[in-house]
Amino acid sequence: MKIFRILIKYEWLNFRADKGLLILTALTLFAGLYGIYYGTTEIERQRENIAALDVLTEHNVEEMKVKFLGDADAGDIGYYHSTFAVNHPDSWASLSLGQRDVNPYYLKLRLLNLQSQLYDTENINPLKVLSGNFDLAFVLVYLFPLLIIGLCFNILSAEKEQGTLPLLLSQPISLPLVVGAKLTFRMMLVLGLALLLSVVAMVWGQVVPDVRIGIWLGVVLLYCLFWFGVAFLVAALQKNSAFNAVTLLGVWLLLTIIIPALLNVYVAVKQPVPQALELTIKQREVVHAGWDKPKRETMNKFFAHYPQWTDTTEIQGRFAWRWYYAFQHLGDVAVEDLARDYQESLQARHQLVAQLNVLSVPVNVQGIFNAMAGSDLPSHLAFLQSASRYHDSLREYYYPFLFNQVAFTHADYDGEPRHSFTSSPDFATAYSGLVKLVVSVLLVYAVALLLFRVKEASVK
Repeated sequence: MKIFRILIKYEWLNFRADKGLLILTALTLFAGLYGIYYGTTEIERQRENIAALDVLTEHNVEEMKVKFLGDADAGDIGYYHSTFAVNHPDSWASLSLGQRDVNPYYLKLRLLNLQSQLYDTENINPLKVLSGNFDLAFVLVYLFPLLIIGLCFNILSAEKEQGTLPLLLSQPISLPLVVGAKLTFRMMLVLGLALLLSVVAMVWGQVVPDVRIGIWLGVVLLYCLFWFGVAFLVAALQKNSAFNAVTLLGVWLLLTIIIPALLNVYVAVKQPVPQALELTIKQREVVHAGWDKPKRETMNKFFAHYPQWTDTTEIQGRFAWRWYYAFQHLGDVAVEDLARDYQESLQARHQLVAQLNVLSVPVNVQGIFNAMAGSDLPSHLAFLQSASRYHDSLREYYYPFLFNQVAFTHADYDGEPRHSFTSSPDFATAYSGLVKLVVSVLLVYAVALLLFRVKEASVK
């Protein structure tokens, strides 16, 4: 144990003397701090925007009261008045933004047909999707492996190339002890840095302390150990430093870029997703055609879904708001199968990725972080479903005014339902990914130890 501590001490002295490693470590630290800043700033910006929506809603209500000074027709109110469905971020979202800054986190809704309102805001910046979010999760998943590679690519080869390994082994020191001390020092350094950044992010982002603290730290620990295991595996080949560096960078490129890209292509072919544009176009065609259909035909179709309004007064004249909203709703009914297929296809694609991410540890870990933060695709789909239910509640609130032909007063604005949805963590996905990560770590160390022993026996 004394010899082990001495080796650790000299590794520290060598690290302090190596300006390249000091710069690499400092850059990783600064990148992590910037990732924390970006994540917390983005979530704070979203919270401010969401808070401003209440002000906008109240402002819209005041405008409506001015526009309609006395009793108003509920049809006019439903047409001009707008409200919002909002997706509040989980407190952990600042650590792993996931899809929160590429998918809408609030939707402006009116009493009109729903589906076009859900997907009109679906356009996203493709460059943002390609590059990802520069949050703490991005730094841990993609940049920390590069730090580990920079620290470990020559842990054994450098001693050989400098001629110091025979001197070390001439002492009462075994080769496994030398490699173990080098890896231990580097693990202490990297894990200490990862722990520091994680704690800073949790405090800065004011996360709610729960079981996720243990899960997050456990995933960070295992992920770093995985990459140290990869470095150990390459070192066990006992090649020169150049070979080790190229091999480790090749593994990083394979696991973080190539395999995810191939998985994306495979999933797109295996589980195609219908375009939301097709859905909205069909809905608009149905809605526009509603103007030309006989009112009785439209109302009979509507009453089949809402029989409680069957006995309402026959529509007279060329236009009536209840007829207008009836064929607006029938536009949603006409595409409800397409809407369900669209969301089910997205969910199926996500599940397929979850099954295949065992092929890429970084993809698996990113999925764990997003699931913990409630910033993954299922969370967004749950928000859309919540917005749909909210739109249903709006219709249920306004329909009695419309079909009973009751005047809408200023006091009735207070009874309008409001929406609130907060993303929640997906612990099932997180635990499943954690099991895969443990298996990956055990596998890489088992192979590395086996290879190291084989090489050591061949030298003897």
